Amino acid sequence: MHIKFYTLICSAALLAACATYTPDPVDFDRDGTEWFMVSTRLCPPNSSISRGSMRSIGLLLNPALNKARLSYAAETEASRFAGLWEDPSLSVEGVRVLRENFNNNSIGPSLSIPVTGLPSLAKKVAEQYNEADYWSMRAQERAFLTDLEVLRYNILVIHDKLSLIRARLNQVKVEKKDIDRLYKLGEVELSDYQASCQRFNDTMKECQELENEHLAKRHELIAQMGLHPAVGSIELEGKLPGGVPSLVRPPSVAQLLESPELHSMLAAYGASETELRTEIRKQYPELSIGPSLTREEGNNKIGIGLEMNLPIWNRNRMGIAKASGARDLKHHDTIALWRKLQQDVSALNARQKLAAEHCRTEMERMLALQETGKQQEELYKLGETSLPALADARHEIFQRRMSYLDCLGTLLEIQTKLQYINPYYQP
Repeated sequence: MHIKFYTLICSAALLAACATYTPDPVDFDRDGTEWFMVSTRLCPPNSSISRGSMRSIGLLLNPALNKARLSYAAETEASRFAGLWEDPSLSVEGVRVLRENFNNNSIGPSLSIPVTGLPSLAKKVAEQYNEADYWSMRAQERAFLTDLEVLRYNILVIHDKLSLIRARLNQVKVEKKDIDRLYKLGEVELSDYQASCQRFNDTMKECQELENEHLAKRHELIAQMGLHPAVGSIELEGKLPGGVPSLVRPPSVAQLLESPELHSMLAAYGASETELRTEIRKQYPELSIGPSLTREEGNNKIGIGLEMNLPIWNRNRMGIAKASGARDLKHHDTIALWRKLQQDVSALNARQKLAAEHCRTEMERMLALQETGKQQEELYKLGETSLPALADARHEIFQRRMSYLDCLGTLLEIQTKLQYINPYYQP
């Protein structure tokens, strides 16, 4: 499901909630119960979750995204009332003439007419900032999906590495046991015995570190998706690519122009331009008009009054200067972001090519060592090589497999970022 669909659905719901709902006092017990029920319904405890479901749940429950949607909904609601005219004023005056013993009264409503068009400019500013908030929210959603996809690949890589290292650790235990027995019989040198012990300890430590990292990443995934911790351990569906993935085509300069971050900056820059126009308009006089009804010495009088301010000395110079400086800063930030997007694409594409080359190199070394390892296994069965030599060959193959997974994880992370920086990419 596309990002825009989630944006529109969530924003519409939150906008309606802001307009019609007064929140109750914070109730942690009720919130905890609702959170648990929603989480377990979307993701039953200890279940497997697909890539699409992971993205859908994350877009729905991630707290940072929901905060951005609430902010956008609030700004949208507020922008509806931007640019309203000032309320009319009413003046009432009563005077009693003591010696003549009669009262003089007057009543006069007054209405300010915005001849400079400031309300329409204020409404336009609110609409432009509201548009900037919308594109900023879209950018946050894409950034979230990027991080979520990278985290998913990290977990899959660690999962494969754990399976590999656990199998190797069981093998190392058997090797160490046999080498210990041969060392006691004097058939293995001290250096080989020490190397066997060191290999076992290093493999055990590496396995423990990977288990800790795997656990931390799984909890990070639950938190990033906004799920209740009671869902427990989540298994991810899907596997890593069987070979080196093809290169991802980087977005063109024309495609980068549709970036939501750039759209947000452009809308904010447009708002700063309108704000400058607003400050310039403020240096011109405003007009107030109002009829009056006066009763004086027993006679009723009707009149009309005009009021106009005279900006002779001030002319709103400070407001214009501040708005002009803010507009220049927005212009600078927009250009800087545009340049950064191009720099990021270039850097990611270069890193992608290098990571792909490293992957291919590691795969070639791994395949070559596997062929050599098969020969070593046959020679060991024939008694043509020693157990320490076979253990060294096995461990070298294991290290190359681990190194390949590291390179593959790096490549997948770079390609994910390169894909999501393209505004037209829809996973």
